[in-house]
Amino acid sequence: MKRLGYAAVVLVLAAAGCSTAVHGRPVAGPVPASAPEIVRWMNNFCGIANYMSASGGVQLGELPTDPAAAKKAIGDALERLVDVLDVALHDLDELTPAPVTAADTAVDVIVEPLTKARDKFVSAKSAVDGAAELTGDVFATVMQNLTEAVSVMNEAVEKMSAVSLPEAFTTAARQADNCRRP
Repeated sequence: MKRLGYAAVVLVLAAAGCSTAVHGRPVAGPVPASAPEIVRWMNNFCGIANYMSASGGVQLGELPTDPAAAKKAIGDALERLVDVLDVALHDLDELTPAPVTAADTAVDVIVEPLTKARDKFVSAKSAVDGAAELTGDVFATVMQNLTEAVSVMNEAVEKMSAVSLPEAFTTAARQADNCRRP
């Protein structure tokens, strides 16, 4: 509405002969600075995403042939995954309440599937740790939990791509160091 009023004033002034032609090319003005608390929030939000990306490389590799060593390798890998998700979930929890309530929805949408995935990884680790040896049944239980965890992680990625943050946050992302791509 303000733009319409402004445009009407400009047209009236131009029609009255009060305007002067300006030659040259338009130059984009500076990007308005976002509120510091929103920039800080976006910096932390992108920091969590960067942490998850950097930590997502937990791989089992080739398992040792010794059953005890294989059990330990699987348990250690699962422990690292749980630790990564614990940190990410803690840091996401620290983002709420957001400076603008609408951003809390984005956090909630991400936290739910990440929590489910974490719980599946914990179940897989418990199955490994609770077994005297890594039998076929134990391995099947672990694989079932891992499959479900990966499925829920994929759900989290889909939900993350469907969520949109308020405009103030997307503008602030351009000013947040952790959101800049190299």
